[in-house]
Amino acid sequence: MGDRHPSRREILGSIAVLGSGAILVPARALARVQETRPRGILRGALRDGATKQPVAAKLRIVDGDSGVEFLPAAPIRTMPRSRRADVKHYFYARGTYELAVPPGRYQVEVVRGICHEAVTTTVEVGSGLTRVLDVEVPVLRDLHPAGWYSGNTHTHYHLELDEDPDDRLRLVPPAEALDVSVLSYLIRNDSPYISNKYPVGRLEAFSRDGTLVDMGEEARNNSTAWGTGYGHCLFLNIPRLVEPVSTGVLARDPKAPDYPTLSMLAAEAKRIGGTTVWCHNGGGMETPVAVALGVVDAFNLADGQEALYERYYRLLNCGFHLPASTGTDWWIYDHNRVFVRTDGPFTYASWIAGLRAGRTFISNGPLLELSVAGKGPGDRVELQPGPVAVSARAVSRLAFDRLQIVNDGAVVAEALARGGREARLEVELPVTRSGWMAARVASSAKTHSGYTVFAHTSPVYVQLAGIPGRRAADAGAFVDEIEESMRFIRKSYRFASEADRAIALGRFQQGRDFYARLVAAK
Repeated sequence: MGDRHPSRREILGSIAVLGSGAILVPARALARVQETRPRGILRGALRDGATKQPVAAKLRIVDGDSGVEFLPAAPIRTMPRSRRADVKHYFYARGTYELAVPPGRYQVEVVRGICHEAVTTTVEVGSGLTRVLDVEVPVLRDLHPAGWYSGNTHTHYHLELDEDPDDRLRLVPPAEALDVSVLSYLIRNDSPYISNKYPVGRLEAFSRDGTLVDMGEEARNNSTAWGTGYGHCLFLNIPRLVEPVSTGVLARDPKAPDYPTLSMLAAEAKRIGGTTVWCHNGGGMETPVAVALGVVDAFNLADGQEALYERYYRLLNCGFHLPASTGTDWWIYDHNRVFVRTDGPFTYASWIAGLRAGRTFISNGPLLELSVAGKGPGDRVELQPGPVAVSARAVSRLAFDRLQIVNDGAVVAEALARGGREARLEVELPVTRSGWMAARVASSAKTHSGYTVFAHTSPVYVQLAGIPGRRAADAGAFVDEIEESMRFIRKSYRFASEADRAIALGRFQQGRDFYARLVAAK
């Protein structure tokens, strides 16, 4: 990984975080002693455990005594400049790796996606010697034969990136074993987002090594610099930018009007063939409005945050068929991804079609299966009142606590994970009204980036003839929320004309009236 290796002092000076229990001063004191001895070389090959072919992966190499993390010269890292104490730092490599280290005992961890097992081993490196450690990364479960393909729908690079973004884009998605990786053009005043240099559309030069790379857009509106306004949403598979990309305080001119609304931009994205994915656990004033107006194709849970389900469940309880999706937002530092089941051969078009149809599950570790009366995520099943057969399975290379079945937002069955890594459910559940069922994983464990381990399927939609499933309480909560948003817009938002203000408020009124009709129907 490069010809130049930093000195021990340079390495210690650049370490962003020490391992658990490590103390900075003793580590440096130890380094001064070790610097008098020639360094050794640790290198090896990286291969797929099933095919035995060279693969890209990410590695973490830690001094077994001090807990100090070591990186090669000019590494492509998982989280540039991170100072969080709970974050483990990895570097990416393709096929082989190499770095110079002081003599000692090292823990080496190799990770590739979430369909492979992580490999952790210990190795001794002698002074002035080369130690070869080849690693085969075992497959946990190959989902491709069943038609499931993974994607990250939400990624940006800021100018603080320490390496060439082209190098990162060529290496990181294949090392994460992503089948689809989507970058998003965005604007936050004059902030220098280096990923904005790529053209909108398929990035053919980077769509190699098994990953399709697409450049889309994140349309955004905040009420203050960091406050929630209309919200944020992604446009995938678009032929051009939908403008303005940001409105209000996020625009290049921070005095720009809060217009058009996001649902208006999403309608334009839909008109030109794009797919809209609402961001960040559904945050934003316009989320229920845009969903009611039919311009949201999928719903990103987590998205660089902890996964929060309440808003998603309320929308599902209002009768919407809304697929679950996810991404990482800044960099690809964790394992958030959406798995999509395609019909026929895997292409970007078939993957997008599967996403829109709701044949998905999302995860940062556990791999999920769900069947309700023989149907899977995204399907609709027509039943009579009575028991229905439900089965689910989760298997994971990361620990989790339990596998759960969720019916209309309530947990109705669960099973503890055996050995913390696998769980199964085979149950018959009573069905008395139309609604939805999904499988999810509950966990107290954390990922290497400090986020709670999660997984969630899109729903199977249950229809009972003549028996509605919409809940007046959830619809009524959205009525109240939209009315409050309209008061805020009238008082605080800027528009170029009263006609624009009327159009924006009219869209919110349409959303409010939609939910009011659901309440009245009860």
